[in-house]
Amino acid sequence: MGHSSRSKSPYGPYFERRRSEPTTWTRLTGLVTLLAAFAAMIVGVLPLAPDVDVRNLRLGLVGCTAVGAVLWTVASIRSRRPEVTILDKPARKERDPSRFLPVVLSLALPLASAAALAQAIGLDGAEGRWEAQVYAAGGGSYEVTVDALLDEPGTTGVNINDVDQYATDVAVTLRFHDGTRTVTVHDATTVGRPEVDDTVRVMYAPGSPGLGVRNDGTRFFSSGLLYLWLWALALFAWAFGSAAFGMMRDGIHTARRFRADVHVPAALILLTGVCLLLPGAFFHTSTWAGWLLALAAATTPWLALAWMLKRG
Repeated sequence: MGHSSRSKSPYGPYFERRRSEPTTWTRLTGLVTLLAAFAAMIVGVLPLAPDVDVRNLRLGLVGCTAVGAVLWTVASIRSRRPEVTILDKPARKERDPSRFLPVVLSLALPLASAAALAQAIGLDGAEGRWEAQVYAAGGGSYEVTVDALLDEPGTTGVNINDVDQYATDVAVTLRFHDGTRTVTVHDATTVGRPEVDDTVRVMYAPGSPGLGVRNDGTRFFSSGLLYLWLWALALFAWAFGSAAFGMMRDGIHTARRFRADVHVPAALILLTGVCLLLPGAFFHTSTWAGWLLALAAATTPWLALAWMLKRG
């Protein structure tokens, strides 16, 4: 927010104000912030394993984005220069609004919202904590062969490409670090009626048999399809938003210069969105709470932009 004052000079009355001007440092720190933000959003929207390393990677990229934003703010404040406008002379022509920035925003906002919503996909509550323990113990999802059917298969009510999905208890042989074991997998799911020597997908940790073994055959048809819908929605929003953002070039161009009353509240709105996702990342909240927090977080990029355009 620039300070302005009216004075007189030999050339006539003039206004003097201070405002941030683009410099090498503002462009460099802005680019670093942009790259870190896109990296965080891309990692956030990918269906990666819900383990500690992935969580730390996402938080680290968000942290890099925040550091870049702080450096850009410092560079912008240090680049503030007095701008003199002589009232008796025509105003200096402004640079044409950037065509690049609206395109970036039209992609960044849907991607940020999709990344926020993606944090609610997957197992929640006790199931989510168990899954995190399996991955922390070096386990994962594996396809294994059915040794025996332990119960009469029953349909689950799910139909995939006109083929019913079945669930039943099965016996499978798994490799653990201390040798092989035959274990029972409850409610193992297959597409089509299961038979001996068919394959099922299970989740377990070879190094921690005490964690147990559970069916993992429905992951694609639940989490996988949700990711596909989420990506399709983000692409649609980007295609639609690119034209809309193009019509807001002037407002976006004005908002690119740092102003405390514009950018600080916008940053706090974005920070609120990140904080809303932390309970799910650390504590595996219930399904309804996770989706509620994710939906609220997904709105914050749009709210921040609306604030900047209104105040800019």
